[in-house]
Amino acid sequence: MPEDGQLQAERAEIVIDESGRILRARGEGRLQRFIGGFESGTALFDRIHVEDRDIATLLIARVLREGRSATAELRWQRSDERWTKLATRFWTGRAGEICVSLFYDDIALLRSAEEQMRRVVEGSAQGIVVRTYDEVLFMNESFARLLGYRNIRECIAAQAHVNSLIHEDDVPLVMSHLEARIRGDEVVSHYEFRLMQRNGEPLWVETHAANVNWDGKPASLSWISEISSRKRMEDETLRSKEAAEFANRTKTQFLANMSHELRTPLNAILGFSEVIQKEMFGPVAPKYLDYAHDINSSGRHLLALVNDVLDLSKLEAGKLELHEQQFSLPELVEECLTLVRARAEAGRVNLIAALPQTTPALKADRRAVKQLLLNFLSNAIKFTPEGGDVRVEALVQNGLTLSVVDSGIGMTASEIEVALVPFGQIDSRLARKHDGTGLGLPICRALMELHGGELRVKSAPNAGTTLSAWFPPARVVLPKRRAAQR
Repeated sequence: MPEDGQLQAERAEIVIDESGRILRARGEGRLQRFIGGFESGTALFDRIHVEDRDIATLLIARVLREGRSATAELRWQRSDERWTKLATRFWTGRAGEICVSLFYDDIALLRSAEEQMRRVVEGSAQGIVVRTYDEVLFMNESFARLLGYRNIRECIAAQAHVNSLIHEDDVPLVMSHLEARIRGDEVVSHYEFRLMQRNGEPLWVETHAANVNWDGKPASLSWISEISSRKRMEDETLRSKEAAEFANRTKTQFLANMSHELRTPLNAILGFSEVIQKEMFGPVAPKYLDYAHDINSSGRHLLALVNDVLDLSKLEAGKLELHEQQFSLPELVEECLTLVRARAEAGRVNLIAALPQTTPALKADRRAVKQLLLNFLSNAIKFTPEGGDVRVEALVQNGLTLSVVDSGIGMTASEIEVALVPFGQIDSRLARKHDGTGLGLPICRALMELHGGELRVKSAPNAGTTLSAWFPPARVVLPKRRAAQR
């Protein structure tokens, strides 16, 4: 064994920052030449063998957490791309910096490190077990108390076999990780499993396990922490999530069923009211004509609401399929403006189409885009006072953005949030003049998500609202010349 003076000459010290970058390094004797390539600013872990890096990470974390030094034998890269095993000690300097000392294999040093490790293991608040495939070599008092035993002797006496403290359903998991480390597939294993307490109840634990040499025998060392509280919280969260999803599915199915059931009588009401309005079976008193008109108008409004509910239920259930085709956006805009023009004129709102002549075609579900645009226009007309403007625009930039801009009353940020929630309705004087379910914008947002796009809302009180539908570039059909230029 070398003298103490020789041991000092076989040492190198490296100082690193929290990210593992080398701040400075110096060495003596043979190690002075060894660390010649350890340049300031480079990553220390690049010099450690990939299979030893997890061990180094665990030791550094323990040094930072407990303030004690930790020693292990690690493989370090030499300049000739070969590896050298060196006794490695991690510790913190006076200024709190992370220090790494390297030693050539020295028996006294390694014995000291082993003794230090034993003291840490025996005094740890965490449960620690050292075992082989078929034998428990060591356990600390904390592990015995974790399972409800008074001491180690009582815990060992209660074991019928090496795996008797492990829940029978989790034994294959524990053994698979042990075998993986023996094969060299894992360096440090991290997983959760159940131990059996003295009272027969299972206890959820988390473990970090690594291979060690224990009294000259290859073994597995496991650091074990109880996680029962965390698992209970995870289980409660999962149950709450599943209950919420079940309630949502039930609601969606109920709405879909009710919508279908309501459609049949509504169609009959609409049909008979039209027969009366048109006096198909003879003259009807003017008063009854007015009644028939009101019945038909209310029936159509109710049917529109039922259709909205049905669309939303299909979207939430993931049953609405897109029927994609290529179509002209300006033509679709003109169709929609024609459909809402009478309503706009009744409210004395000006409709303006401001699409460029070069607006490209879209590849999307035409019916869905029409439904979306009609919803945008209906909202804009509904919330724009007399003399106001509603303008349709399109911008081709990183995809295509179709917008409806109005000069209406606008919304606050909190009102926008309400408008985007199913059945959310804004409480305003103009809104109360018109009936609605509050489903329009949520349906539009879901339709845009189906297209891989996005619904955008920009608004401010008394400054109007801009509702925009952004379609990704893949849905924009550019002319061949423009596509080639892109």
